[in-house]
Amino acid sequence: MRHFPNRDRLSVLTAIIVLAYALSRFLDLPAQTVNTTLFGTELGVELGWRLVIQVLIAALISTGADALIRSHPRFAAQTTLIHWIVPGAAALVLGAGLERLPTEPAWWAGMAASALALLAVLTAEYIVVDGEDRFHDAASLGLSVLAYGLAFVLFAVLHNTGARAAIAVTLGGGVAAALAGRLIALSVRPVWRALIPAPVVGLVCAETVWAVSYWRVNSVGGALLVMLPFYIGVGLARQHLTGQLSRRSWVEFGVVGAVALAVTLSYVIQSP
Repeated sequence: MRHFPNRDRLSVLTAIIVLAYALSRFLDLPAQTVNTTLFGTELGVELGWRLVIQVLIAALISTGADALIRSHPRFAAQTTLIHWIVPGAAALVLGAGLERLPTEPAWWAGMAASALALLAVLTAEYIVVDGEDRFHDAASLGLSVLAYGLAFVLFAVLHNTGARAAIAVTLGGGVAAALAGRLIALSVRPVWRALIPAPVVGLVCAETVWAVSYWRVNSVGGALLVMLPFYIGVGLARQHLTGQLSRRSWVEFGVVGAVALAVTLSYVIQSP
């Protein structure tokens, strides 16, 4: 058995997203500075209107995913929040990428590719609702790869921008927890069980982001160092909640973690 989302709903949602991206490209309004205090530290955060629009696009696609998932004939859960995470994060990352395209032809091509990517994400989220769907495994794999990719991009951007530790730790830990919850939920039922270890993974990643922010490494090296506990944490949580965690699993993750750490540190040391 297989199910695909309604084409009309997808078309309308895609058209709105394309219009919103176009608006963010051509709208040029002055940025606003917001002063606040985080963990006892005075912070001045500059909010540009393009960033605000990108956040609104992420919220829009998340609510669109909500309506789409609820229309699935096999949907029986009480909440769709878990299905918001990857589409919303993808919209933010793609929007940030579009902002960095210098020329108009490249931007229009990038917007078309972004719209297709978001369509694919929404379709995959729709398919994974039914565990017996013919394309469930392929959709689950695609969402997993995308979630790990989004986490890597997030950690790299946080390190590259040189954001204050309080902001980087809060944002990095929060998004890492959300993505970890989505990754774990792809193989765990009921879904709420995935929300138990996710905050722990986010906390470990937040501590790693804080430590790496004081290292003189490039953005790729910093992102790799944070990805290590993220990947191992998600893997161990999956194994535990599915009843497959054993001594062999600990050894495998330990060996993979040690090798990955050695390769990452070697890259970090050799990089300028």
